Amino acid sequence: MTPKPAQSSAQMRAEIDTLRAIVCLVLVLHHMVGISPEYGMELPLDHPISLLSHSAADMRMPVFSFISGMVFARATGLWSDARTTIRKKARRLLLPMVSVGTLFWIAREATGGEQPPLLLTYVTSYAHFWFLQATFLIMAATVILVCCTGATWHRHVAAALGILGLCWWGLGLLPLPATNWFSISNAAFLLPFFASGYLLSQTPALRHTLRSAPWTRPLGALLLATGLYIGFRLANQDLVLEDMPRRLLASLLGFSACFGLPMLRPNQSRLARIGVYSYAIYLFHVFFTAAVTQLWWHLEAPGSIWALTALGVILGTMGPILLQSFILKSPVCAQLFLGLSAASLRTARRKEKERALSSTRSSHS
Repeated sequence: MTPKPAQSSAQMRAEIDTLRAIVCLVLVLHHMVGISPEYGMELPLDHPISLLSHSAADMRMPVFSFISGMVFARATGLWSDARTTIRKKARRLLLPMVSVGTLFWIAREATGGEQPPLLLTYVTSYAHFWFLQATFLIMAATVILVCCTGATWHRHVAAALGILGLCWWGLGLLPLPATNWFSISNAAFLLPFFASGYLLSQTPALRHTLRSAPWTRPLGALLLATGLYIGFRLANQDLVLEDMPRRLLASLLGFSACFGLPMLRPNQSRLARIGVYSYAIYLFHVFFTAAVTQLWWHLEAPGSIWALTALGVILGTMGPILLQSFILKSPVCAQLFLGLSAASLRTARRKEKERALSSTRSSHS
């Protein structure tokens, strides 16, 4: 009877890593396409690749935040644990935000891109690094509030923060700051998704039901398909909403992906191996996608746009994976660019060796 929990735990990790890989691929595609026809490959909004990317616009980051909530350790309510958690999250999230964000700022400055002052990027929303600031705020607020209310209230705190996010960002019942200091507006948007992931991880019976009940996969497929259909209508401007209705719809689309994808229980070994590197992919993919698009424009847009997109997604995914293997060779670089402590670095190196050994065995079998 003892192997079953271990097997279940391994399967759950593989499913989470598969989810991470799926969202990473969608994110890399997004930065190949760009947020509008003025960015990236400068595709018109009605181009199939653009529609494919923008259909998932309201789903990408909510799923990342949902997974962050799922893997976030239970808040104990002890101030010593809270200080440790905040210190570790600052190193893991904010140190790479500053170091990698600075490199990205320099790269964009060198290519003549419009830029805010460098110091301002450390305290306001900048490029895709806003997610790191927002996630740090959410995690810090969670552990501090649990300390103030008591450990037994950790689920209530998570639920309250989720409701606060819906009321603050979705319903607009509280004003958002005119300047998005430390991505607080983005944190308000992500709160319900992070809280949902945390609550799911802290409710084993519900999580088991969503993973094992026969109706979950059909329902998950329906949720995801409905969300993508609505996202497609938004992308091709068949459906136009503004202000609160648009924000509420964005929240609903985020939830459709946050629950639809996990209920499908995707578990694909190759994707799971990619998902292990999701943090490096998130941090560094923009350098590779930007290099591909810059070279493409420099060569006066030769070849197929579909081939270029595939090349950009492949390099934007595999490039950071290779880059991480070099970063891990230096403890200083590992801490600076990945936020890894010495103990985490040793663990990461061991896992890298295990994955390499596993790949070697698979190729020989």
